[in-house]
Amino acid sequence: MSVQIEEISPCRRKLSIEVSADTIAKEFDEAISVYASQVALPGFRPGKAPKQLVKSRYQKEITGRLRDHLLPKSYHEALQENELDVVNIMEMDDDIEIKEGEAFTYSVTVDIRPDISLPEYKGISLKKEVEEIDDSALQERVDAMREQRADFEDVDDRPISRGDMAQIDFIGKLEDTPLEEAVPEAKGLGEGKDFWLQASDEAFIPELGLALDGLSIGDEKTIPITFADDFVVEQLRGKSVTFDVTVKAIRGRTLPEMDEKFFEGFGVKDEAEFHERIKESLVAEKEREADGKISQDIESLLLDKTSFELPESMVAEAAQQQIQHIAQDLQRQGQAEDQLMENKDEILKTANTAAERQVRLRLILQAVADKEGIEVTDKELEREMTMLAYAYSMQPDELKKRMKENNQIEDLRGDVICRKVVDFIKENAEIEGEEKQEDAS
Repeated sequence: MSVQIEEISPCRRKLSIEVSADTIAKEFDEAISVYASQVALPGFRPGKAPKQLVKSRYQKEITGRLRDHLLPKSYHEALQENELDVVNIMEMDDDIEIKEGEAFTYSVTVDIRPDISLPEYKGISLKKEVEEIDDSALQERVDAMREQRADFEDVDDRPISRGDMAQIDFIGKLEDTPLEEAVPEAKGLGEGKDFWLQASDEAFIPELGLALDGLSIGDEKTIPITFADDFVVEQLRGKSVTFDVTVKAIRGRTLPEMDEKFFEGFGVKDEAEFHERIKESLVAEKEREADGKISQDIESLLLDKTSFELPESMVAEAAQQQIQHIAQDLQRQGQAEDQLMENKDEILKTANTAAERQVRLRLILQAVADKEGIEVTDKELEREMTMLAYAYSMQPDELKKRMKENNQIEDLRGDVICRKVVDFIKENAEIEGEEKQEDAS
């Protein structure tokens, strides 16, 4: 077999492969012998028919099977002999055929994994900075825990305060025209009776919710609103609308008392234990954030100190995934398809930048994994899929089935390998502040 390699680009090669006529003749003869030993032809006992008769009768089948055998065999031998690590097959000749007495030739274009000169990644110096938990952070979390258990009670002796619930009647108008008449798509926003709205920026129309602050029961007010450019109803984006509002009732938010019943709800006996439990939780959060920052620093260091060309097909695949994610995120924010098309150039640029970084980092981490012999066992992969299944509220077998159907299992294996490599680098690094933090704990 002979192989000619043409360099199309730094990471793309065209292989012209030729299997000699002598090899084809030998393979053909062996294939006929196998057929002759197995088939039964009229007038002959099984396996006793003449080879020429078998060849004549089964030539098409023999040729097809020989092609299906020699094509992958010669391709993989060509890769091994030339030490090519293929990431994608880009193109292959059409109508590849084997003909008796002739050499078997074809060409295939592939993208290959680049050679990567790795920087020093063992014993690197890193800094771990864990944010300290002060009294204000602790009190903020305590307040949030109380907010989660807040009740709303009817009040009639004071105006609306921020965070209260207000029952209102409202009529919306766009330039003196009823809102739903001017904008039919704004169904439900034009008029409401006995509608409860929170007086905060968490209301479905934040400006309207905030404008209720200070109003009392029975008050009437015309509130001008300019809808945000990302408002869920596209036809209202940037539009100025007035709402005639009448306040009918107020429910004030009442925080629970820090008493025995409150502490029992959190599984603690008193305020001191409650504060200690919250502080432990905050410390753990800050530790995770600091560890995450170290991982990011490792990735940035590897990217900054490593330069090589990227396989075009890997970047294209990653960019397509990024585009889908960006489009889904923008749609969840209320952007319509025509708006996505208007921003397509910016979306493509963002997606390509992210894809190039993702592919470059993945190739670097895989190169470290190859050098250090870091692998992911089937057991580790099963555990990862089980954890993902629980996160998605799915049965593990169902998730595994879907991942197989979408060819995602090897991608997941790659994700786990990359994570293990970052952990390996972290374990072998000189991390300033880690020993101090351990001593403090």
